[in-house]
Amino acid sequence: MEPKKEQSVEEHHSRAINDFLSRYKTQDGFVAFLLAGSLAHGFAKEDSDVDIIIVATEEEYERRQRQNKLAFSFWDICKYPGGYIDCKVVSIKVLEEIAEKGSDPARYAFKDARVLYSRDTKIQDVLDRLTRYSRDKINDRQHRFACQLLAWKWYMSQAEGKKNQYLLHLATQKVTLFSCRLILNDNAELYPYHKWLLEETKRTRRKPDGFLRLIDLILDKPSFDLAQKITDCVFEFLGLIEKDIDWPNQFMSDSEMNWANHEAPIDDI
Repeated sequence: MEPKKEQSVEEHHSRAINDFLSRYKTQDGFVAFLLAGSLAHGFAKEDSDVDIIIVATEEEYERRQRQNKLAFSFWDICKYPGGYIDCKVVSIKVLEEIAEKGSDPARYAFKDARVLYSRDTKIQDVLDRLTRYSRDKINDRQHRFACQLLAWKWYMSQAEGKKNQYLLHLATQKVTLFSCRLILNDNAELYPYHKWLLEETKRTRRKPDGFLRLIDLILDKPSFDLAQKITDCVFEFLGLIEKDIDWPNQFMSDSEMNWANHEAPIDDI
C-alpha cells in the first residue's frame, strides 16, 4: 500500500515519504509504516518535518528497546530546506497496550495516522480501537477537569495577591489547559498534548460562544478576572454550578496525592 496524495501533503513531502519507503519498507523486522504528526493531522507547513511511526516485529522492538533506539531521525532524505524524517518505533503489542490503557496524548499520536505500507492486515483495526474516545469516562473526566480548573483559578487569585509572576503564568496555562480539556471531553475528542491543544479545541463542533476569544485574552494578559470569565463561560455551557463542586478534595486526590497509587509524573518526582 503506497501513500495517497492528500491536500495536507505537499509534493516535496510526498517525495520524501516515497524515498523513505523505497529504502526501508522491505527491511527485516519492520511490519508497517504510518504517516503521523502534522502532515496527518492537517497542521503541516511547507517546512514541516515528516513523522513516521514504524511498526516493528516484537523481536525487533525489544532489540531496539534494549539498545535505546526507539526514536531517531533521518536528515539525508528530505530535499527541502529544514526537512527531515522523524521516526518512532512501536510494535503490535505496544499498540494494543495503548488501546487498553494509554493516555490521551499517547492515543492522539495515532489519530489521523495513515497506513503508508503494511504487511499486517490487523493494523487498521488496532488503530481504530486505539483512537476511539472512552465515552464511558466522559462524566468522570468532566468532574475532574472542572475541579482542576477551579483549583488553578484559585491559584491565579493567590498569584495576583502575592505578585508571584511564576505562579500567575503557570496558573494561566493550567486554566487554559483544563477549560480546553472540558470542551474536548464534551466533544469526545482526544487531548493532543500542549502543541496542538488550541488548534484541536478550535476544531471542535460544540463550544461556547466567545470562549476562544477569552483564551486569547488571558494568554495575552493573565488575570484572575479573565480566569473567572472563562470558568463562567464553560460552566454555563456545560450546565455546571461552581458552588456545587467540591474541588479541594478532588484536586488533592489528582494532584497532591498523585504519587499514592503509581509513580508521580516527572514534574513532581
